[in-house]
Amino acid sequence: MVSISLYKLVLSASLAALLTFSSAAPIPTPKPGNLDACGILSSTKTSELTYEVIVNCYQAIPYDPSVAATTMSTVYTLFKDFYAFRDSALASDLQKPFTCPPTDILGRLKTIEATKYRNDYSFHKAVNDAVSSLYDAHASYGIDCYRAVIFGQRLNLYAPVIDGKQSIRVYRDHLNRGYEDCLVTKIDDHDALPYMQTWSNRLSYSKDAGVRLSKALASQAYDKSTGKFEIIAGDFAETVMVPERAYVKYELQCANSQAPVVLNEKWVVLPRIEMAFKDVNSYVENICRAPADTEPVANSLHKREEIMNPGLKYAVPPPRRAAFLDLDLDPLNPLNAPAAAPVQEEFQDATRLLATKATVMYALKSRPDTGVIVVYSHDAADASEETATIYKGLQEFHRLRITNIIIDFQSNTGGYVNFASSLVQLFFPNENQFDMSLPSDLRVTKSVQDLSTKAFGKTDIPFFNAAQYVDISNLTPYNSDALFLNPVTLTRNSRQAQYTEKMTQTPYNFMTTQKLTTFPWTDNAAQIRILTDGRCGSSCALSSHYFNTLNKVAAYAIGGIHGDPLSMFSFAGGTVSGLGDINKIYKIMNVTSPLGPLPYKGDVKFPLIEVYARGRDIPLEYDAEYATAAYRMDYTPENARRRDVMWTQVANDAWRKAA
Repeated sequence: MVSISLYKLVLSASLAALLTFSSAAPIPTPKPGNLDACGILSSTKTSELTYEVIVNCYQAIPYDPSVAATTMSTVYTLFKDFYAFRDSALASDLQKPFTCPPTDILGRLKTIEATKYRNDYSFHKAVNDAVSSLYDAHASYGIDCYRAVIFGQRLNLYAPVIDGKQSIRVYRDHLNRGYEDCLVTKIDDHDALPYMQTWSNRLSYSKDAGVRLSKALASQAYDKSTGKFEIIAGDFAETVMVPERAYVKYELQCANSQAPVVLNEKWVVLPRIEMAFKDVNSYVENICRAPADTEPVANSLHKREEIMNPGLKYAVPPPRRAAFLDLDLDPLNPLNAPAAAPVQEEFQDATRLLATKATVMYALKSRPDTGVIVVYSHDAADASEETATIYKGLQEFHRLRITNIIIDFQSNTGGYVNFASSLVQLFFPNENQFDMSLPSDLRVTKSVQDLSTKAFGKTDIPFFNAAQYVDISNLTPYNSDALFLNPVTLTRNSRQAQYTEKMTQTPYNFMTTQKLTTFPWTDNAAQIRILTDGRCGSSCALSSHYFNTLNKVAAYAIGGIHGDPLSMFSFAGGTVSGLGDINKIYKIMNVTSPLGPLPYKGDVKFPLIEVYARGRDIPLEYDAEYATAAYRMDYTPENARRRDVMWTQVANDAWRKAA
């Protein structure tokens, strides 16, 4: 080992969006033989990081009752007074495909508050686990100091169905040992498939166990930086949370060997942040502890992007690539990687036609009547510009005499709400501006009322400004703060809370032209299918609902648990925000926030608004009847690796050729 004064945690190129920098000054090199657990970490080469070194440092940080008390006061108040689904989460009778237990988030937080933990890490893990138990990807508790690295496995797994039987198999072996598609018979000495189903139930991404299984395993997602579909390792093989032990034990059965292959695969450790520390105390001060808030209020008013407007972006990071596990990638020098090569033809049975900021469009060769739009993200802030570009692609479809369209939402974690409705309007143009509007409401408390009174009519203030909403009963904008000042009381699972009356957000309307009527698929659900793996989340979930429920477009869902129904979408709760965003709004409006800042760097994310299907009193987040796809598909070794095979399977099933 070589002692270094600055512990450099360098992120791979595929994870550059997560990079955080420190302004801390370099710390003098500690003397050999005088190192605590974090000092050992600081003196370890980046290329020599191990599970044990990371865990020992994390667990060496002592439990601090004052940090715990301050944290719990803020987190408890946030979920008590702001979290939209505080009481819906108590439901114990969810219909399939939703399979998650009820969660009393306030009760769990109270238990944590009353417990003294053996170290600081155990306390923050308990808070994280409590929030994760909501099975809501919009709700998260993230503390930087315990997410300093990514743990990766060099085996990526998937769950194809072969001859009617589902099993766990190797999707990719990053060491090129020839294990691809070997049957995984055991993981950590347990039968692999039930083990993985149980393991995936710890994931908070979806209320559907099938979606959670898919989220745990490897798949593919379009990467606009390469212009190709790249491997997503899955949460089992790539995580910022500390795994249970230093390695995973696999037992494989491969076609070219009668004897089982037993592997003890250690975790590869890749840094996420760059900071300076020399021991436990400086780790806490430089990496964990939040700096004092010294930003002038006036400056905050100009940071419009930091205060999420009603066209919210996702809280869940975009899909990650497993490229950092490849042998030919230098994790110490990822930012100097060569520019992506020109996009080459990727599929045997699909021709790429056009790419936009959020989509890529293909024409199937074996089905020249069928086009595919891969909507890999809803991260399109300018909905008008994005839909105008997609419209050019639709014109090309029409020129090629394409009549059927598959809209592929797989691995789309969301983005902007405006794009959710404008995308659908390209196929089902609005007759009036409220055609895509859904009933919604917000939690109301005294502090929310105090804020809303000052925020009314302020165009730069989102969430609590009644002027940005429309009365759902008469479709007229609010001309006073009555939406917040006259709340209604709702009882859910025997617990009462105050909410606004049903309203909707001022809609976004894509101004279509008469040219849309020349397309064979316009207002014609029979010529459109949506394809999803259930991970279509947030604003993508809204697009899915608009297509399927409002416009009767049939949905195909792939993956999950063989034989079980599968959700079209996940975490449909509207308008995700964070503790930092809410406190910033209170500060700008000069109203005392009930939420103190966290003592450690990080944030708490949560959904503020409930969205309902029309005519329903169950929030869409919990309304399984409106989440289930009518058509099911299974992964196979062929369609899991070639998206064009999957598209052709959908097309052949949906639009059978005339005899």
